[in-house]
Amino acid sequence: MLLPGAEALGLTHSQCLGLLESADDTLDFLNASLAYLIHAESQQAQPDFELIAEWKALGQEVFEVQHALPGSDVGIYQQVIKTYAQRNRDLRPVVDRYMTK
Repeated sequence: MLLPGAEALGLTHSQCLGLLESADDTLDFLNASLAYLIHAESQQAQPDFELIAEWKALGQEVFEVQHALPGSDVGIYQQVIKTYAQRNRDLRPVVDRYMTK
């Protein structure tokens, strides 16, 4: 099964599967990081509820993207990977800080 737009780009079945898996892994990792951060912040003596709300909103965004992806064009998958991989990188230092507390 090729993704829409894959044939025009010359992508193989295996490359399409790799794209699907990469997008799924990227979003799953971000969800896991957000779940950890929300839990860790909520355990603080004085939780930052604005920060928790921001992370929950991002989690909702990721949920919506995950459910909208099936059947999307190759370009959408590539953009999702690019966008959410960057968000993962941006959150990594935050996760590290919480892990050292």
